[in-house]
Amino acid sequence: KQWYQRRVRGFFSRLTHSSLQSSVMVLKNMVSFEDVDDDLEDEIREECSKYGSVKKVSVYQEAQSEAEDAEIVVKIFVQFDKTSECEVAVNSLNGRWFGGRSIVATLYDEQRYLRDELSG
Repeated sequence: KQWYQRRVRGFFSRLTHSSLQSSVMVLKNMVSFEDVDDDLEDEIREECSKYGSVKKVSVYQEAQSEAEDAEIVVKIFVQFDKTSECEVAVNSLNGRWFGGRSIVATLYDEQRYLRDELSG
């Protein structure tokens, strides 16, 4: 039993530790597909600049299936200069209400982001 507890504790420790080493966050449930416009990236950059220096903002629209009428989920990726700035932004924005929606802000694997692996 102790072996199993140590193994599980170690797994979650590594998971938490590795997730804290990213300068990229993803914002979900912030806007709908219909709300995406040419000003969105600039608005996000301005808002996130309160937490640190923003390198890049990417708006990614992901169809949830191959069907023509599939739901489209909007993910907003924000890359900061420093991991500490990103952590502050995630902690400040996660659960915050915006336009009647509760934002889900999480850290995103920096290497996946740099390889343009934005789905999933």
